[in-house]
Amino acid sequence: MRHPFAPFRLALLALSLSAVASADFKLIDKPEVGFHVNGPAGMNIEGTSSDLKASEAGGKLTLSAGVDNLKTGIGLRDEHLKKYIGAEQFPRATLVVDRAGLKLPEDNQELDGEAQGNFTLHGVTKPVHFKYRAKRTGSDYHVQAHMLIDITQFGVEKPCYLRVCTDTDVKIKAAFKLRDG
Repeated sequence: MRHPFAPFRLALLALSLSAVASADFKLIDKPEVGFHVNGPAGMNIEGTSSDLKASEAGGKLTLSAGVDNLKTGIGLRDEHLKKYIGAEQFPRATLVVDRAGLKLPEDNQELDGEAQGNFTLHGVTKPVHFKYRAKRTGSDYHVQAHMLIDITQFGVEKPCYLRVCTDTDVKIKAAFKLRDG
């Protein structure tokens, strides 16, 4: 025998699922974005910024970071960095990820995950693989993520100054908090 409220329950479930699916992530608090690259003789270059924006549309999460304000601690190196990555013409680097491809922890839980996305740097978009750790507290997700890219795959020339060149493999990292809803 069919339960008389079965259609109502199905409609309520469908509405509940669509409300969850339509909730959008919003960036809150102050994010941290950075990169790390090595060079010869133990050279390590770190760059940082707090210019990160997040948006969600059509089931895709977009993270966009300004590359025109990255700071390495040395002004001349910052200017060279901007020149190499074409910051004037391409002021933002962007990662677009299908939200359905992200594992999200339950409330008061933490998990490690891996996902794919499309990364745009220097006007070139390529698929990338990244790793992340997410901790959920209520509707907030505290995220730390990193990926390794070869900048020459994005049309960026190998950076050199006075015949000293850095590696082309660059580790990109970010720490931020997203609110769901």
